[in-house]
Amino acid sequence: MTTSQKTIIISDIHISNGAGYSWFLPPCPDYLVTMLNNIAKDHSVEELVLLGDVFDLWLYPIDVIPWTVSQIIQANPLITKALKQCVQKIPNVYYMNGNHDMAVVPGDLLPFSSGNKSMQWISPDLYAEKYQNRRRLEHGHAADMFNAPDDSIDAVKGYPLGFFVTRLVATAANPSAARQALKAIVQAKGASYKAMGPEAIDALSMGRSLVKAIIDVLELYAELQDSTPIRFLEPDLDKRYTVGDIKSHYGSLYGAWRKLHPDPTEFVDTMLVGFDSNGLGWYAKKLLSGKAAPNVVIMGHTHHAVSQGRYDNDGFWCISNALGHGGAKASYVEIIGDKITLVRFP
Repeated sequence: MTTSQKTIIISDIHISNGAGYSWFLPPCPDYLVTMLNNIAKDHSVEELVLLGDVFDLWLYPIDVIPWTVSQIIQANPLITKALKQCVQKIPNVYYMNGNHDMAVVPGDLLPFSSGNKSMQWISPDLYAEKYQNRRRLEHGHAADMFNAPDDSIDAVKGYPLGFFVTRLVATAANPSAARQALKAIVQAKGASYKAMGPEAIDALSMGRSLVKAIIDVLELYAELQDSTPIRFLEPDLDKRYTVGDIKSHYGSLYGAWRKLHPDPTEFVDTMLVGFDSNGLGWYAKKLLSGKAAPNVVIMGHTHHAVSQGRYDNDGFWCISNALGHGGAKASYVEIIGDKITLVRFP
């Protein structure tokens, strides 16, 4: 890649079935199609990186079976056409997973193939390797206690706790109020942890207490009972678990993350990633420190655009109040060499 060629990075589109609980509502589809068509015509664009949460496989009420990637693609033909144009015209189009689309696999991207070219699934590590670690691109959910992949024995089939939190918020009559109540609980638990100090905490009991408090309050806002069954895409999981069952899972989450982040401040940072306007700033600082640090770090996930020189967050392409950023514009990141530019749209 020459220094004049561009990499365009966008994330957090949350394309779904377009129902009332979707975050991908007008004018978002029109904006996205226009933006994609524009960059497909820009001959200086060498790469388009879709940095996670492109499709939304989480944001469905508890009593609705989440849509598949194939269903979402079929329901959004204009976006599919625009992405195919990007694959055809841009030398490299990459796809990285976020949390809401962590189940997306390379085969899901075949409908975007054009001629002999395909959209390429890539991991953060493989992308960094391509640039000799000069660039680090990742969605950001790996630093989020509630939304990182969870392979612990008490997780429900690998789903993060955030999957069920999202489902409950989508069920609530007032999702914004439910989210604010959730934020208050997590902030209070974080403050409690800092006050007690790591040595004074029984991690298992704290973990169970945290999960119960979160599910209890979201049950209230969603007007659900413990006995309410949860619909899953997977037939072997569908209606197998209830909302109340989730309270007996994820107790190990707190302790596992405490071991990974023994510093109390950093531990609480992992809890507040999704509730802070610069929730990934601490993580970007870690990535940018040390002898082998990249020159550039780009993330998404928080829906809050950030421009800090060597670290930028590319913002979002869904409704602006989805995570409490009402009034903000859609945005993307452009990289030329090591120069990062945050671009607002329209």
